[in-house]
Amino acid sequence: MIEKLKEDANFTNHEREVAHYVLEHMDLVPEMSTNDLARASFTSKATVVRLCKKLGLSGYQQFKLKLVEEINQKKRMDELLANEPITNESSYQDIIHTLPILYDKAVTNTKLSLDKNSMNRIKQVLLRAECIDFYATGISYILAQSAAFKFATLGVESSVYESINGHYLAARKNKKTIAFLISFTGANRTVIRMARYLREATNNYVVGIVGPHNQVIRKWCHEIVEIANHDSILSLDVISSFSAANYVLDIFFALLLSDCYEQHAYSSMEMVSHMHLLLDKTDEEAE
Repeated sequence: MIEKLKEDANFTNHEREVAHYVLEHMDLVPEMSTNDLARASFTSKATVVRLCKKLGLSGYQQFKLKLVEEINQKKRMDELLANEPITNESSYQDIIHTLPILYDKAVTNTKLSLDKNSMNRIKQVLLRAECIDFYATGISYILAQSAAFKFATLGVESSVYESINGHYLAARKNKKTIAFLISFTGANRTVIRMARYLREATNNYVVGIVGPHNQVIRKWCHEIVEIANHDSILSLDVISSFSAANYVLDIFFALLLSDCYEQHAYSSMEMVSHMHLLLDKTDEEAE
């Protein structure tokens, strides 16, 4: 309703005067009668009532109730947005300064919450694993794809899934597999169901890389690595959660790389010797 008052579409000049007064004195209007508002806006009682009708309301009483409701909603919104690092007033300079701070905060908070013993247990399983499976949905799935690509460069069989493939899991039941489940909140129902299936129906070692709302999924995982979650009403929680989860996955990638460093170095040299086949170069340039 407040937006309609701001637009003042199809309002007469007198109705526009009422609308302007309401917008400038929103905290006072709920205590005013129809006559009070008419006098204050230098219009008439009939004008006030007509404006209410144009707004699709039954009368002035409903208008006041709606106004109070929207005022309270706006106050609540302002409170929630008060600590948001990016606003409608953020400039380019503000944003390029703020984003690194968000990245750093997400990584630092996650680093401080890491359990060294838990990470070492996961590391030992990872080093013995024959394959790595990632389970995620939405934007977490994109992150999982990136992680699988990294681990595959080390020669480890890596796959990404958005759902459970029972036949695949049954056929590979005896293969040493570590399964990473990613949920930025920790409460994604699909991911929780996948965790339960993996824990109850397979021999997979199940690791949850999840946000703070992980009370349910925790019981279906062998290990939980908690990541920072901004709990923003905007989309900024995606930035912090993505950065935090990527940091954790990169830790595991680096641990595995460290263990197979020499082997990976030799395979990298072999790749370099054939790099010209992947680049858009002539034979002469390749030589």
